Amino acid sequence: MPELEQKVRSAIPPGERLVAAFEVSRSLASSRSRGGSSRAPDSRRPKVLVGQEKEGDGWARFVARVFRVFTSDVPSPQRGTSIEGPSLRGGRQKDKEPFFGGWDSLAGRFLIAGQPQSKTGAAAVVAVTDVCMRFVYVQYRRVRGGLGEAVELGVSFPHDAVVWTRRHAPKNEMQFGFSDGSWGTLFVSGEEDFIKHFPGTLGHKEPIP
Repeated sequence: MPELEQKVRSAIPPGERLVAAFEVSRSLASSRSRGGSSRAPDSRRPKVLVGQEKEGDGWARFVARVFRVFTSDVPSPQRGTSIEGPSLRGGRQKDKEPFFGGWDSLAGRFLIAGQPQSKTGAAAVVAVTDVCMRFVYVQYRRVRGGLGEAVELGVSFPHDAVVWTRRHAPKNEMQFGFSDGSWGTLFVSGEEDFIKHFPGTLGHKEPIP
């Protein structure tokens, strides 16, 4: 989407070159284990684009809340341990879980950044530059459609933080494996751009490394 890429490019710090950009959102993948859900606790999710509300945003938020109630879409519990031990990794790996590592791991921080909270529409985009990977939040109009004016820069991760990528499902659900042994899953809208940048992405039938 050229307009979205242009918005992202405008937020990149001077001196950095945008290499790839793909929009992400929370994975809907189910978990067999109690701790493997990819939905971040609301208390951890970043509040973005504060004060940038548009006409109709309040009504859109109300409809979204009603939908979550009817679909029992609840956030992950705030577990007592925020970093999961290596002893749990083998079982999660075997079960091909969508998330492992805990919310303070690299994967946890990545998933949290991909699930922003906002009173206005907010698209989360992973911007890969020649320096690092950065989250960029771009406003969109929930009622009228199209992009808004507001853009906000989020957290960044070094390139070598991601050591492998894998499809969690045949299409769009992508896993990111990190250097600390954690991994997490996000829904990727810009799948074509994702695969161009991560050509070694494993298939969903292949095991988690």
